[in-house]
Amino acid sequence: MPALLRWRKQQRALREKQLSSLSNRSDRLLYALETVSDRYLAKETKVFIIEYLLSAIDQLVKANYQSSFVTKKTYLVRLLTEVKLGKNVIIKDRVATQQQLEQIQNALQVVLRELRYLREHYGVSGTIIRHHIVLIRYAHALAHRDLLVRQARQDLDNDKKNRALEKYRIALSVIEKNDSVSGAKKEAIRLQNMIQDVEKVLFAKSNKAESAIK
Repeated sequence: MPALLRWRKQQRALREKQLSSLSNRSDRLLYALETVSDRYLAKETKVFIIEYLLSAIDQLVKANYQSSFVTKKTYLVRLLTEVKLGKNVIIKDRVATQQQLEQIQNALQVVLRELRYLREHYGVSGTIIRHHIVLIRYAHALAHRDLLVRQARQDLDNDKKNRALEKYRIALSVIEKNDSVSGAKKEAIRLQNMIQDVEKVLFAKSNKAESAIK
């Protein structure tokens, strides 16, 4: 009998640990969701994450587990409705500093980890998870692109066209690695145009210098 009691106690402790882990992971995922600008997080991924978070709350409630995350159900239900209907406030803020880039990329890493966890532990379709992972990787690239473009424009303002050109080219290579994502090709074309504009100025400047020498 004592052995049976110990086993039951161990099972309860294990269950409590699993529920605590689910609550804490879900809370971190929600924080990541709220950290990332809508410019970087696709609507379909946002809906997928919110629906998962609501299912996690249902699981916790069914197990009579209480936490601060569980109390956020009403907020998440409202948010899901607003996102689906396009009524929520869309924030399109762009990364402007290295610190902001790191903050966004760290949040996206949290999302990636949870997506992989879902595939391994919840049996969510690998095809669905891979699709959202591709979108998150593009978000990562787009945030990097935004910082590079901002820095390149600052270089142009300081008459450092070669440095600006290098940053535009890096931004283009970052985006082209994700060309399977809708919108990536248009983004690449915009960057190509930026590159051509700088190249024209540099080419004209080079020709002018050569003419002066002759």
